[in-house]
Amino acid sequence: MNRSYLRRFHANAIFHRIRLEPSISQREIIERTGFDKSTVSSIVSRFAEMGLIERQSKPGANRRGRPSEGLHISRNSGLLVGVQVEAGAVGFVACGLDGSVMASRIEPFSGALDGIATYVKAGIDAVIAASGSSAPVMGVGVSLPGLVKRDGTLVHVPVLGWRDVDMRGLLDGVTEASIFVGNDGKAAAMAERMFGACTDIDDFLYLFSGSGVGGALFLDGEVYGGADGLAGELGHIKIVPQGRFCSCGASGCLSAYLSEPALVQEIERLGGRVPNGFASILQGAEAGDEIVLNVLDHAGEVLGSAVSSLINVFNPPVVLLGGDIALAQPYVSAAMERALLRLAHPAMYSRSTVRFSEISEGMPLLGGVAIALDGITGLDGSHVLQ
Repeated sequence: MNRSYLRRFHANAIFHRIRLEPSISQREIIERTGFDKSTVSSIVSRFAEMGLIERQSKPGANRRGRPSEGLHISRNSGLLVGVQVEAGAVGFVACGLDGSVMASRIEPFSGALDGIATYVKAGIDAVIAASGSSAPVMGVGVSLPGLVKRDGTLVHVPVLGWRDVDMRGLLDGVTEASIFVGNDGKAAAMAERMFGACTDIDDFLYLFSGSGVGGALFLDGEVYGGADGLAGELGHIKIVPQGRFCSCGASGCLSAYLSEPALVQEIERLGGRVPNGFASILQGAEAGDEIVLNVLDHAGEVLGSAVSSLINVFNPPVVLLGGDIALAQPYVSAAMERALLRLAHPAMYSRSTVRFSEISEGMPLLGGVAIALDGITGLDGSHVLQ
């Protein structure tokens, strides 16, 4: 196994364990992870040198001799900045190293690639100023709504029309901190692993919708990247043979039925009042608009069909649904469950739990923060979320 990858895996796992169990000792980390003593000692020492963690006397230690030492995340010693690029807006968030949000803002975005470095720099500077913190920025994570290769090349963003862009090179220099880039689906799944519903779950499938539909597969605590880091495009699994055309150029994709633009188009096609975004769709549903309710019910049916296929193929212990799907839970869950009961293999479905994300509503911009945190705690890792 590649030594750099192994060190990154060890480092991420150790930092994650310290976050989950504040005041954990090095001995307890060794017991929890099974890593050898020298590996844990080396990585903990490196984290301390970087200012990521602090050593304190372990509370309640009742032993003779040298007091036990507990490890804590250094909340105020550095900042993480997340940048989440969408079709019409970009979100910026500044957090402590423990993931606590200090400031966030959403700025309108034209979708133009020209000038994006200046635009992103202004947003980063503004959110750091709004945080009121004088701590140094330790990492910036940029979440992108498209295919991102391991070398940092953005292959394609259908909703923006971007192709073959060296995003790492393009954004280099907007800040003195390290910049890490990644796909938004993998970033959102990483956020769930770090801050959300899957902090203690090593294997799960994540599916979300927004301007498009994406996702990720977590295996043994790591995002599965596939041959070139592009795995996880769950929005392009085929749901309807020769169905609606998708922004990727193919037809019948899940995204063509579940994304925000697809839902807006379907409501318009059926003669409903045209929503100006997903918040408007939810307002229509809450008001009892029959066309909107029927469109969301059908979206739930399609979602259930997709999730049943994922359950039948991967047999995951948990399937987590985030983004707009989670916000629409009251209107899609019944139809989804009907489809799951009809289409999922009973033995596999009985061993899988389907959940809706809670941080999709409370903390929706943490994907970029997760990319940054994964990057700086990976030590020898690349600047691309893999």
